[in-house]
Amino acid sequence: MNRKAYLYVIFVTALAGAVALRSDWSTLTSLPGMDLLGIGVLIALSILSEALAVHISVIDSKNAIRTSLGFLPLLTCAIVFPLEAAIIASAVTEVFTEVFLAKVQALWKTAFNVSQSVVAVALATWAYYQLGGEAAVPLSLNVLAFLGLTTTFFLTNMVSVSILFALRKNANFAVVFRQVIGPGGINIIYGLLASPIAVFAAFLYDRMYVGGVLLIIMPIFLIRYSYLSKIQLQQSNRDLLKVLIKTIETRDPYTSGHSLRVSRLARLIAEEMGCSLKQIEIIETAALLHDIGKIDSIYAEIIQKRGVLTEEEHRVIRTHAVKGAELLQNLTSFPEEVIRGVRHHHERYDGKGYPDGLRGKEIPIASRVIMLCDSIDAMLSDRPYRPAMTVTQVADEIRRCAGTQFDPDIVAVVLRGGTLEKAAAQIREESALDLVGV
Repeated sequence: MNRKAYLYVIFVTALAGAVALRSDWSTLTSLPGMDLLGIGVLIALSILSEALAVHISVIDSKNAIRTSLGFLPLLTCAIVFPLEAAIIASAVTEVFTEVFLAKVQALWKTAFNVSQSVVAVALATWAYYQLGGEAAVPLSLNVLAFLGLTTTFFLTNMVSVSILFALRKNANFAVVFRQVIGPGGINIIYGLLASPIAVFAAFLYDRMYVGGVLLIIMPIFLIRYSYLSKIQLQQSNRDLLKVLIKTIETRDPYTSGHSLRVSRLARLIAEEMGCSLKQIEIIETAALLHDIGKIDSIYAEIIQKRGVLTEEEHRVIRTHAVKGAELLQNLTSFPEEVIRGVRHHHERYDGKGYPDGLRGKEIPIASRVIMLCDSIDAMLSDRPYRPAMTVTQVADEIRRCAGTQFDPDIVAVVLRGGTLEKAAAQIREESALDLVGV
């Protein structure tokens, strides 16, 4: 981990320490035994929820964040008991999760996760009080205050985690934050929609004490199951697509891994362009599937041919874009933007491409990105008729073709972002793995 990330972890830890020092811990000692038991049960429920957490990849498959319903018991603590109870609940939950569930070895990770949780709960509870909320039984709910509590909690948590990921990976904060909150802010919305369960738990505690709180276990399980099923279905679909693409590319060893590299490069460029997370997903998916039409047997011999293609073979191979779009149209799971991205990925910016001769901004943005990524990967890869070009040669070539073959705005993004170096490194890494038989 780099120096900036370490300093950030120290800052967050110090902030949590300041919160602890300024808290009035005597409020806990004055609570009756039944309330202390209630706090203990809420901590146990929070730990149970963390044990059922779903992991979401961020930046690459080696990095992931937990998403769970462990926040619900913490929010219940905040609206029923004093601030100090919520702080203790969040700290104990995180320590248990890091040590016994995640089995984290790095002390800094445990320190950060515990500290950011304490800070998030403290800020959220402070917002709750400032908006007129009160921590008391019998429950007197202030809807505006509760909305402030939940919104502050989620934003603080997601912003703090995004900053750390961005610092560790030298990535753009906005890109990381969009991944953390999910498409259209779905992870925040998911939390806000689930948060009324915390109010329900507080109401049950008000009426039935500890026995009432235990009744929220079933909603936690149901919501977790629904969310996990969606995540697993999305991942299964993507894995299936990758296997299908790899099957197509086994016909030609020189293009092995091409579509997957193009999709990664397309996502990187889309992120550097500042596209929305939904648009990034569309571009990445279309890039992964851009050669799906070649699965048709009519292309098999042409793809494997080592000599110069005849005019008729050129005509046939140029139909793969339309063939791919037609194939995807028969699958209801793909949005129209992905299908159009596949159909038009050989359109040129000057209108001399195929299949429809679109020009300029008439070409879908996904297709414009794929056209450039497809060419970059081809130029950086070895071919039967030539060795791979250098990064400098590729940069000169795409600069020369900007405005004719490629969108000049996308070319500018690639040239200023170090994208070519990352693409070349990706190909070198895959070649090294092939050599050792991985």
